[in-house]
Amino acid sequence: MENLQHTGSFKLRGAANVVASLDADQRRIGVIAPTAGNHGLGLACAGHVAGVPVSIYLPHSADPMKVSAMESYGAQVTFFENIEEARLAAIAAAQQSGATFVSAYNNAQMIAGGGTVGLEIMEEWAEAEVILVNIGGGGLASGVATAIKAINPHAEVWAIQSEASPTFARWKEAGETVPVALSPSIAEGISGYIEPEAMTWPLIRDRVDRVLLVSEAEIKAAMFLMLDLHGHVTEPSGVPAVAAALRYAKTLRGRKTVCVVSGRNISGSRYLKLVNDALI
Repeated sequence: MENLQHTGSFKLRGAANVVASLDADQRRIGVIAPTAGNHGLGLACAGHVAGVPVSIYLPHSADPMKVSAMESYGAQVTFFENIEEARLAAIAAAQQSGATFVSAYNNAQMIAGGGTVGLEIMEEWAEAEVILVNIGGGGLASGVATAIKAINPHAEVWAIQSEASPTFARWKEAGETVPVALSPSIAEGISGYIEPEAMTWPLIRDRVDRVLLVSEAEIKAAMFLMLDLHGHVTEPSGVPAVAAALRYAKTLRGRKTVCVVSGRNISGSRYLKLVNDALI
C-alpha cells in the first residue's frame, strides 16, 4: 500500500536514496527532475528535509494537487507543453547549471529505492508466488524484481502497464527495443516515451517474468474497487496491478498474489470523475 506513503506514492523511497547519495557540492547546487508528478513530489519532500534545492519540470497537464504539494515543499516548478519537452529541458538546464539531473527510472539510486518495496514484501510474506507491480519507466518494477528474485528466485514478477502506453510490453514481446505507438492515458505517471538505452530495460528483460496490459476502463474499475471494498483513494497510475489481478483472476486463482498499489495523488474533482466513469 504505497499510497499510504508520506508523499502518497512509492517515489519517496528512491528520492530519499538519491538525496542521501549526493556529495556536499551536489547538495549545495541542487537537483533537477522532469516528472508527471509523483517523482517530483518525492524529490521535493526529500530535498526539503535535507536542505537541497529542487527544480521540477512538469507538463501543463500535471495534476494540480501534485503541483501544489511540490510547491509546499519549496520546489521551483516550471511548466512545458508535454513530458518529453520537460525532460529535454531538464537535461539542458542540469548541464548548464551543474545541478544533478534525476531521472525517475534511469538512475541506480531510484531503482534501489524502489527495490525496498520488494524487500518488504519478502519480509512480510516470503511465500508469495506472484507479485504484480505497475510499470512506467521501469524503476519500481526492475527494483522490485531484483529484490524478489534475489530472495526467492521461484516467485514471479508481473509488470503491468496501460494499453495506451505499452512500451515494455512490446519490448518484452520482441526481446529488444522496438518503436512503439503511444496514446494519451489517464495513468500519466506510467505513460510516455522511454529511451531505448534506459538502464531499466535489461533488468525488465531478464528479471520480470511477464509484462501485461490493462485498459483505461479497467484502471478506472480498479480505482472504484479500491474505494468501494477497501476505502482507499488511489490514482490511475497506482492501480494497474489491481486491474490486472481482476483481468487475470482465473490464472491467479489459488496462487499467493501481491498487488503493489503505488500511489494516491489525484485532485478530488478528477478522482470523482474517473470513479463516476467506472460506475457508468
